[in-house]
Amino acid sequence: MRVPRQFQVIAALIGLFLGALALVALVMQPRREDMALFAFLLATPVLVAGLGATVARRQAWWRQFHSVAVALFITYAIGAGLILLTVYVTARLMFISAHDANLALVIVVFATVVTLVFGYFVAVSLRDAIADIIRAARAVQQGNLDAAADDRGSDELAVLARTFNEMTAQLRRVRDQETQLTQARRDLIAWVSHDLRTPLTAMRARIEALSDGVVNDPREVTEYLTAIRTDTWALNRLIDDLFELATIDAGGLRLDLADYAFGDMVSDTITAMSVLASSRSITLQGEVAPEVGVVHISPQHIQRVLNNLIGNALAHTGPGGCVSVVATRAGQGDPVMVKIGDTGEGIAPADLPHIFERFYRGERSRARASGAGMGLGLAIAHALVEAHGGKIGVESELGKGTTVWFTLPR
Repeated sequence: MRVPRQFQVIAALIGLFLGALALVALVMQPRREDMALFAFLLATPVLVAGLGATVARRQAWWRQFHSVAVALFITYAIGAGLILLTVYVTARLMFISAHDANLALVIVVFATVVTLVFGYFVAVSLRDAIADIIRAARAVQQGNLDAAADDRGSDELAVLARTFNEMTAQLRRVRDQETQLTQARRDLIAWVSHDLRTPLTAMRARIEALSDGVVNDPREVTEYLTAIRTDTWALNRLIDDLFELATIDAGGLRLDLADYAFGDMVSDTITAMSVLASSRSITLQGEVAPEVGVVHISPQHIQRVLNNLIGNALAHTGPGGCVSVVATRAGQGDPVMVKIGDTGEGIAPADLPHIFERFYRGERSRARASGAGMGLGLAIAHALVEAHGGKIGVESELGKGTTVWFTLPR
C-alpha cells in the first residue's frame, strides 16, 4: 500500500524534528527549561514547512508559475527564510553578546544567499532540460520526426528524453513503412495492370484471329491454342498469388498438417516442372537424402513453396543452365534443410535484404524481361515457411547464381 505523499513529508519533518532535538540534548546538554525553548524553536519551522507542504500540494501552487525554475527558486527561498528566521530568533535568545549574535546572523545570511544562487542555477538547468524536450516535442508536432531531445544524464529528465527519442525513432520506422506500403500499392496497381493487360491483349488477338478464320493452318491453330493456354495459366497463377496473399494478410491461413514423404513431393514437383525446364533448355534435377524421410507438414502449402521457388529459379536461369533441389537432414530430430540452387545471373547485394518483400522485383526492367511476375512468389513462400515454424533465406553472387534455402522443423 502506497502512503500518500503529504503524509510522507509530515513523517519526514517529524523525524527531522526529533533527530534535531536529540542532537541538541546530546551535544549541548541544556537545562530543562532551555530544552523546552529549543523544542519550540525547532518545532516552529517544522510546523510551518509541514503546513506549507500540505497546502502547496493540495493547491498545486507551483503549477501557477510559468517556469519550473521560478517555482523551485521560491521553494528554496522559503526554506532558506525559515532557516534564517530560526537562527535569528535563537541567536537573540541564546547569545550573551550582541556582537556574536549579529556575526552569526551575517554568516547565516551569507550562506543563505549562496544557497539561493546555487539553487537558482540548478533550477535553471532543470528548466533548460525540460525546455529542450518541449522543443523536440513541438518539432515532432509540426512533422519533423528527426527531432531529438538531449538525453545526457541519468535522472528522470534524461530517462524522459531517451523515451521520447525512442518514440520518435519508432514513429520514423512507422513512417518509412507507410511510405513503402504506399509505394507498394502504387506498384501493385501498375504491375497488376501490366501483368493482366499483356496476356489478355495477346489472348484476345489470338482468339479473334481464330474466330474470324484468319488462321486456318492446323499447325498455326495449335500454336495459337498453346499460347492461349500458356497465357491462361499465367493469369490463373497471378490470381492464385493475390488470393493466397490476401488469405495470409487476413489471418485465414489454415495448415492441415499431415505426415508426408518429402522425397515423393520433390520428385512429383520436378516431374511437373520438367516440361517448363526443357522448353527453356534448363536442366532440372533433385536429390533427397534418405534420412529426410517423412515430414509433418501441410502438403499443399509446402508444394506451393517448392513451385514458387523452383519457378523463380527457372525464370532467372538462362538456356543451358541448371536448377537443383537438394533436401537433407543432419539427424532424426533435426529440421529438414531444402536448398534450391540455380546458375542464373544472381542477385545484387543491394537487393538481397528485400527479395522476400511483396511486390519487390529488384531491377524492374530485368524482372519484367525475365517474366518474374509481380514479386509475390517469394513473399508467399516466406510466409508459408514461417507459418510451419521454419526459416527461409537466400545466398547469391552476381554472375554465379542463387541458392534459396528453407527449413522445416521436425
